Amino acid sequence: MTLSLLPRVLSHILKILPLLVEKETAIIKRWLKHVLSAFPADAVRFLEKQNDRFANPLGHNFSEGLTVLYRNLRSEEPGDVTATLEQLMKVRAVQAEDTPAESLAFIFTLKDIIRDECRKEWLPELDDEWPEFTARIDRLALQAFDLYMASRERLFQVRIRELQSGRNVLTDNMKCPSAVLREDLANKKAEND
Repeated sequence: MTLSLLPRVLSHILKILPLLVEKETAIIKRWLKHVLSAFPADAVRFLEKQNDRFANPLGHNFSEGLTVLYRNLRSEEPGDVTATLEQLMKVRAVQAEDTPAESLAFIFTLKDIIRDECRKEWLPELDDEWPEFTARIDRLALQAFDLYMASRERLFQVRIRELQSGRNVLTDNMKCPSAVLREDLANKKAEND
C-alpha cells in the first residue's frame, strides 16, 4: 500500500466505526453469549450471572477479553491485543474435546453478529467498508490460531514431561479427597445394610 492511499483507506472505513461504537453493548453481549454456549447449560448460567472476577475467573476472562478485542477491532487505529488474545486461547486450548476449528469459530461468528445487530441501521455505503473491516477480524483469527497452537504445544510438552518423569502415575489415577471420603462412606453404608 502506498502512502498516498493510506488517508483514503482510513477515511473509507471510518463510516462504519460510529455504528460499531453505538451497537457495542449489544454486540459484545451476543458474542459472549455465543462463546459461553459451548459450555454445559449449568455452567453457562453461572458464567453469565456471576460477574466477580475471583468467584468466576473464566466468565470474567471471556467478558473482559471479548470487550478488549471488539474495542480494538472497531477503533480507528487497532493496537496490540496479543496478551488478551493469548489468555483466551489458553482457555480454548485446554478444552480438549474441541477441534481447533471449533475453538476459533467464535472469532468468525462476530461477523454475523455485527451484521445482524446493525441490520436496521445498515446503509448501502457501508457495504464498501465491510470487506476491509472483516479483514481485521480475519487477521485477528490468524493471530489467534498461532496463539492457540502455541498453547496446545505447551500442553503437550507438559504432558510428555509428566510421562517421562513418571509423575502421571501420581495424577492420572488419583481421586480428590472428597471423592475418596464419599466412597468410604458408601462402602461402610453398604456393609451395614
